[in-house]
Amino acid sequence: MLNKEDLYFSLRQILSQWPSQLTSYPPLRMASVLVIIHYTQSSPQILLTKRNSTLKTHKGEIAFPGGAFSKQDKSLCDTAARETREEIGLIIEQKDILGSLQSVRTLTSNFFIIPFVTIQERILEPQILINEVQEVIDAPLFDLLDTQKIDLEHQDMSTKSLYEFTYGNEVIWGATARILKELHDCLCSKRE
Repeated sequence: MLNKEDLYFSLRQILSQWPSQLTSYPPLRMASVLVIIHYTQSSPQILLTKRNSTLKTHKGEIAFPGGAFSKQDKSLCDTAARETREEIGLIIEQKDILGSLQSVRTLTSNFFIIPFVTIQERILEPQILINEVQEVIDAPLFDLLDTQKIDLEHQDMSTKSLYEFTYGNEVIWGATARILKELHDCLCSKRE
């Protein structure tokens, strides 16, 4: 199992520093998410949310906490931190964000998403604060990454190979799965 320092060292090789200035990507909408890896239970865990089934887009899907850029945000990093606070009640400071993974685009809603990463020693118990989130999922990182398989159901929506992951009865696909795939490719070869 990778300890926090080894995990950080492995991720550092693929993390980039986020752009300080926002640029426009019409007709895509800008968004960001926060990939929270933590050691509250001594082994690495990753936080996901199940989106409320009453939402207009991506209802009932598994996602990272995050959302659309708002004019009140100074940066997409601020967007990820603000949305995380609003959705699950966790306060992550900008100084605790290590960098970002490769950006991903949603297949159905035209969002361009920057996934920021933080590794925390411990986190407080997440609290659902708004009606966007139905449930918080706190999954063992490597158990989740080990479930990777080809997503045959959504292949016709993209020219690239798509992947899916599972946790319990939940299937994780789309942009969230592409973010998990990048973590998988970086981390799973480094385990003992």
